[in-house]
Amino acid sequence: MAEFNRIGIVGRSQSGKSTLMDRILRNYRRVILFDAIDERAATAAVEGYTEVDNINTLQDLVDRNYADGFRYWFHPPYDGDLPLYLSDISAWLLDIQSQHAKQFGETTRPAIALAVDEMADCFPNQAQKADRDRFSVMCRSGRHKGIHLIGATQRPAEVSTKFRGQLNKRFIFNLTEPRDLQAVAEMAGADGAVIAEQVRQLAPLEYIRVEGTSYTSGKIHF
Repeated sequence: MAEFNRIGIVGRSQSGKSTLMDRILRNYRRVILFDAIDERAATAAVEGYTEVDNINTLQDLVDRNYADGFRYWFHPPYDGDLPLYLSDISAWLLDIQSQHAKQFGETTRPAIALAVDEMADCFPNQAQKADRDRFSVMCRSGRHKGIHLIGATQRPAEVSTKFRGQLNKRFIFNLTEPRDLQAVAEMAGADGAVIAEQVRQLAPLEYIRVEGTSYTSGKIHF
């Protein structure tokens, strides 16, 4: 089975994490970007996303373009129930991938990337009711359904461990809050304390990539 990515991107505002997310998503043919922030509009247009603010409309568009590819920015209402929106989209995506595999076989199932920005608002580190917790199934099982998962946040300590614990790649930009640095240490494994101290000293656009037991330094260039 091909590896399906579970990527976490964390860092302070203006550190470079959204830019990195956009660049990673260029590699995928079918993308749903979940982001409630209005400021996403400028980069979404440049990256070729069509803005959608209704789940039923999103489902219709994906069904119509499932074979050919798509790039949709799901922009929920600012005052909407973000965990519920994300939960509903997750359940629907898992279902359509399962239905395709049953009908045509797993080897023909197209890969989809689900990217979620501001993860702390969408999947917080607190107990959720069942109808708001279906993204946790995505975290556990999405890779088995042909779904790549990419999530970004400014506050990793406030994101559910159900997401943080499933990552196979982590890109960590500058953070300074003690709780967030502790979350980084937990995400980074045996060398977590060392990596957390390096993260605290990173300049804008610099990051540390953690994959498995190895970690390397990098920087975004324009």
